Amino acid sequence: MRSHQALFYGTTALASALLLGSGATAFAATFTGNLFYTYFSGPPNNVDSVTYSYDDVTHSFSLGSINHIASLAGADGIIFDAHGNLLVGGQGSNTVYQITTGGAPLSTGSLSTNSYHLALDPGGGKVYTSTFEGPLQTLALTPGLNPAVQTAITGGDTGVTQVAFGNGGKVFYVNGNPNANGNLGTIDLATGVTSRLYTSVLPAHGLIFDPFTDLMTMFGDGETGTMSATDGSGLKVSAGQYACDFDQGAVDGHGHALIAGCNEITFIDYSATGDITDIVHNFHVSIASVSNGNFNNIDDVAPLSGVGSQQVPEPASLALLATGLLGFGAARRRRSRV
Repeated sequence: MRSHQALFYGTTALASALLLGSGATAFAATFTGNLFYTYFSGPPNNVDSVTYSYDDVTHSFSLGSINHIASLAGADGIIFDAHGNLLVGGQGSNTVYQITTGGAPLSTGSLSTNSYHLALDPGGGKVYTSTFEGPLQTLALTPGLNPAVQTAITGGDTGVTQVAFGNGGKVFYVNGNPNANGNLGTIDLATGVTSRLYTSVLPAHGLIFDPFTDLMTMFGDGETGTMSATDGSGLKVSAGQYACDFDQGAVDGHGHALIAGCNEITFIDYSATGDITDIVHNFHVSIASVSNGNFNNIDDVAPLSGVGSQQVPEPASLALLATGLLGFGAARRRRSRV
């Protein structure tokens, strides 16, 4: 597990560093970002974004105003491509859409089935999607979207709902209908052969890799779950619901998750426990509306870290920045003694 006080990067920002009189350094962090998400209703306005802010000392989480981005023929899964544009699963339109973060259309890719959750290949050249419990659809990005190539699913399961990338080239899948009780396993993307690991896991619907815990993390039925990102071992699920329903969640790499479902955005801080399933000790809050609208029919959220998220600064750059800030503070203390 990584300490969120070591490096601050990605879609978050370090708001303040307090230099103590003893010479020790303590950090009080405010994490801010922009969450992109979809609604399963619409058009109009079924792709939106909202800013968020979290103070990890006061446990104060807030959302800004809703920003309308696009009105598509259908919207469900949402991720970023390697160039920072949005990819949106078209739900009932048999289409994946590529648009800018401002909503301008760039490209469309045609499928033989519906498109729901999306996953970007680590190389950035392909996007994977599926209908619920259906064949795998693969679209090449050049950088526009080509028509999908369909791969039949065989083995432990004969359909998939989503794929997600773990450690060492391992690819996991979830297979099930919304929004719970999916099967989990591994998949060979070239052949479509699946090896089921678990059957009917309550929170198994949305599936992502979490760089903070180095675990595969799942969301469904208002609960969370984790398993090894290397071999899928050690399945763990929360002992209760954070909310009445979850579809897909995003993690920021610092021990925080923002999850869509139940007509709300739910925030979980698991940075202290290192365990997103620990509903007893993790701080969490759900927000159903802000000053200019609500989250009725919210569906999926875009990743905040890792593959499929927006491009972010390298950690080393911010480490140098932090070193510079500490040096500046030390210089100010020396000058004050003169």
